[in-house]
Amino acid sequence: MDDRISKLPTDILTSIISRLSLREAIATCILSTSWRHLSSYVTYLNFPPYISFNGTLESYVSMVNQVLNSHRGGRIKEFRLDLSDRAGEFASSFEFAVAKKAEIVHISIAPKKIHHSLPSMNGLECLKELSLSHICLDDQDFGHLVSNCAALECFTIEYVAWRNVSIVGLSKLKHINLFHLWQTESVVIRDLISLVSLTFFEWRCVWKNEFSAQLSNIPKLTKLQLRGDYNQSRHIEFLAEMTSCIRNQLQLLLISSRTFSSLNHDLLFQLANIKHLEFVFYISGHWRHISSHVIHLVKACGSLEKLLIKFGVVIPETETREHPRSNMSPKHIEISGYLGYCDERGLILDLINNITSLQKVIFVANREEALDRARLDFRHITSVGFLVIS
Repeated sequence: MDDRISKLPTDILTSIISRLSLREAIATCILSTSWRHLSSYVTYLNFPPYISFNGTLESYVSMVNQVLNSHRGGRIKEFRLDLSDRAGEFASSFEFAVAKKAEIVHISIAPKKIHHSLPSMNGLECLKELSLSHICLDDQDFGHLVSNCAALECFTIEYVAWRNVSIVGLSKLKHINLFHLWQTESVVIRDLISLVSLTFFEWRCVWKNEFSAQLSNIPKLTKLQLRGDYNQSRHIEFLAEMTSCIRNQLQLLLISSRTFSSLNHDLLFQLANIKHLEFVFYISGHWRHISSHVIHLVKACGSLEKLLIKFGVVIPETETREHPRSNMSPKHIEISGYLGYCDERGLILDLINNITSLQKVIFVANREEALDRARLDFRHITSVGFLVIS
């Protein structure tokens, strides 16, 4: 009946309880007197989101402050605080995290109408992953903040009110995710020699309905995601405005959209080294425009090996269509979310009929009924395979 766990060194015990949820870690203080203060040294301070907290905002903030004030450790590994759509103080929580030399910091505090002050910079040199949501800093404070994160490897911003976003000269930065930049007019991404992936999600300037992105000296960028914008033609414009040297670096391209506008001309650029192309559709109608976009982009990808089509909510359209012809050459098409609507069936037939070197078409579904529909609709195609994922 020996309590061997309690005899372990304090740093090992702290490491163990740091892997529990914050609530569970704090609960260990009742086990014995030797465990009473261990939770004050945990290295992962991941607070439960306020939306899942059973209590008032005041009690939630009180709980957070109590944990922060009682923490005795010199360093923490990770700090996460999500107030969702509730107002809160950014500076104190962020300053605590960086003062403890946290490597990972995720903070979401609303509303963005409240201007947040920039806290002390001590400890920013340790940050490797930073995610800020609904944080209202002016452009100058934002630039000052980012320029001091010399070790940053992953940077995410969401629902921010910055007019101009400039991320320049961070030599270790590998991943950038820019979400819901509805008031941003320009983005500058420059001199990031380690950048591998870049994601834009829902970007548009609500003031002028204009948005510009300047990308330069990002020699390792191979993965680009353009997601969820209301006007899908912006995805094409974004690619067209890139320098050819950056387009030719890309190997994986993901495009998703709710709406598609017409494309009445061939693309004037090539995506020479794209090997993996993925489309996610959350649309209703306008199948002809969808087909045009997909075929033009596939045609521009001379080295394509795999094409993924993912369907979201699609409303059926019954009009008769003519299938455009083009010469495309991906080896493998994978389709998920298929429900058998005319839009979906017509687009897939277009691709199958126009891809000259197609080797395999795979339908993936988590329900057997969906696969049964696909088997019926494409029973005449010998290269089709079907796969159920539970």
